[in-house]
Amino acid sequence: MKKKVLLTALLCCAVNLVFAQLTLKGKVVDENQKPISGASVWIEYTTIGTSTDSRGEFYLEKVPEGDQLLRVSALDYTGGRMPVSDSNENVLVKMERSPLKLNEVVVTGTGTLNKLKNSPVVIDVISKRELENVSIPTFENAMTALNPSLSFTPNAMGSYMQLNGLSNRYILVLVDGKKMGGDVGGNTDLNRIDMSNVKRIEVLKGAASSLYGSDAMAGVINIITNKPKDLINFSAETRLSKYGQLTQNVNLYLNADGFSSSTSFQRNQADGWQLNTKEMLNDELVDTDKQAMLRFYSDVLSQRFGYAPTKDFSIYVEGSIFDKKFKRPVSAYGFDMRYEDYSFGAGAKYLLKNNGVISLDWNTDKFEYYKDYLKETKDKNGTVFAVGQEEFVRRQKYTNINLKGSFYAGKYNKVTVGTEYKVDNLYAPSDSIGGSKDVYTMAVYAQDEIKLFDKLNIVPGIRYIYNETFKNRVTPKLSAMYSLSNFNFRASYASGFKTPDLKQLFMKTEVTSRGKTTLSVGNKNLKPESSNYYSLNAEYMSSFLTMSVNGYINDLKNKIEIIEMDMTPEEIAEGYDKKSSYENIGKARIQGVDFTFSSYLGYNITLGGGYSYVNAKDLDTGKRLQRISRHTGNVNANWYKDWGILRSNFNINGRLQSRRYYDNGDDARAYQLWNFATRHTFKDYNGIVFEPGFGIENIFDFVDDKPFNQNYATLSPGRTYYVSLKVKFSK
Repeated sequence: MKKKVLLTALLCCAVNLVFAQLTLKGKVVDENQKPISGASVWIEYTTIGTSTDSRGEFYLEKVPEGDQLLRVSALDYTGGRMPVSDSNENVLVKMERSPLKLNEVVVTGTGTLNKLKNSPVVIDVISKRELENVSIPTFENAMTALNPSLSFTPNAMGSYMQLNGLSNRYILVLVDGKKMGGDVGGNTDLNRIDMSNVKRIEVLKGAASSLYGSDAMAGVINIITNKPKDLINFSAETRLSKYGQLTQNVNLYLNADGFSSSTSFQRNQADGWQLNTKEMLNDELVDTDKQAMLRFYSDVLSQRFGYAPTKDFSIYVEGSIFDKKFKRPVSAYGFDMRYEDYSFGAGAKYLLKNNGVISLDWNTDKFEYYKDYLKETKDKNGTVFAVGQEEFVRRQKYTNINLKGSFYAGKYNKVTVGTEYKVDNLYAPSDSIGGSKDVYTMAVYAQDEIKLFDKLNIVPGIRYIYNETFKNRVTPKLSAMYSLSNFNFRASYASGFKTPDLKQLFMKTEVTSRGKTTLSVGNKNLKPESSNYYSLNAEYMSSFLTMSVNGYINDLKNKIEIIEMDMTPEEIAEGYDKKSSYENIGKARIQGVDFTFSSYLGYNITLGGGYSYVNAKDLDTGKRLQRISRHTGNVNANWYKDWGILRSNFNINGRLQSRRYYDNGDDARAYQLWNFATRHTFKDYNGIVFEPGFGIENIFDFVDDKPFNQNYATLSPGRTYYVSLKVKFSK
């Protein structure tokens, strides 16, 4: 009898446990009852969440018993919320269209999900809607049009990126939170970014070393990609313009029974063009066949597989292949340049009893550079390369393992802790001192998001770093935000830290420019760079107007610059004209102000823009830092109209930039670039959507026609017309 009573009691407990978990199933629609796909749906203060499919439907299970708050957010719509306390299979959430991005969810500022307006860390977000409106196929041109804080120094092989006065070396570029490796003259090759597959771009300004490590001294750019939940989601887009400029994108997503697959392919190519038929050679102007924009092609193929056997656990593997080749005029060059990149990653995520998440990610990226000879050539070592022969030049490899956990400690604390291990490797047999070099870095980090009185958010964080070469370093940060009605006020301090890269330490290279050859050598005695970053931000947000002003000071110590050196008699005998090396210059200060606004004027018209002022100096010499424009601004106006069978979108955007400073007196010119884009989306027919588009780039035909090898403002060939067509299918 006692056994029966005990068994009955256990069964009752089991039944109670089962019913202690709620199930929610429903639909998210707009004010016209049309389904909203891709909306984020989650239970507040938990990690239970999902996104709606193409029918606007969602499903949540294992929701804790009791009073809960169901939250919904979607791009272009106001936020939705609904209290729930019982299981419900007919949940209906209605959302109103919002012309401004008030409810965009971001992750980069704290490493955890937050609404943009609630993030204590200042984040600029470029939404998918904005990217589609300007209809620009490359990352560089899209950021030039939409974000004044980012600027690019153009050259034929790949632009030099800057964020608030600091170069690409100090900017960490992530794709879905994972670093993009590779190096092209010190740059991450941004052609690898498939813009058709981008959901949003998050830009964190200022030192972020406490959360992201040594590479994030100037800030972080995180490209978040699309991950549709439809059974099948397919898109293909083709864009054509003058000078053989072609962009082709194909994306395929599949989801079934916990399995997911995403495949993307991108092709970019152009015939190249000259801006001037003259070049400066040995201080004289001579005729040239060299092109400011080289003829090139590049292909990127990416694949990701995911599997979620339960709602709490998921795993993935992913990889990509990138190939890019420049086709240079045989009359002007002895070899073509070719770049290859291979990346691979895997990871897992586990939800911790509804209030936390732990993730493990591993990724590696291998970037290689080759020369393909067009003429028989003998190098300085006497090696002869025949026509068509390939020479391997160098390889850069990056490997990273990151274990991170985030969990709620009550309703007012969200704690993140983690550890990271990475290895950087450089192999350059022809011009590296000692051939292959590698260095490892280990780190542990912690962060707490503290919410007080529903108005004050504070985020302290700290990171301990051990670098194989430069030993120990601690980088703290502290951010705070106070909300008052429609206003947010933010203040931040962050310590930045940047170890010299392997190229600066060990590389030995030759660069020929304007008929003169410069020998560049590494410096094994370099010290790590460090910074103290301070910022104040004020923001106003309403349904029809958002404005933000951000002032900052970035004090740098031991900043690394290229310095001209005295040559030895042996180096002069070998034919070198100049010699340079990397040196710590001492102290530098960068200070500036950023202003952005976005407004809805009615009648489906939005107007936005921004302005960035940067003042950067070497405090030891008083000289300005190079390659920096003090004044940059952008303007963006958009109008759309629903015609019934289609929706038309019209956009005008402009970039205005002051001259870019160089200490040799060859400043890049000030310029304006204005573009017009239009896209027309036809009504869905059995899941198929057609989107033709056309537009004009560089409306006022600005061409920087300096002689070749000067410091260009832009490489635009002038006014250019384009046409595009996108086809989408989902089921």
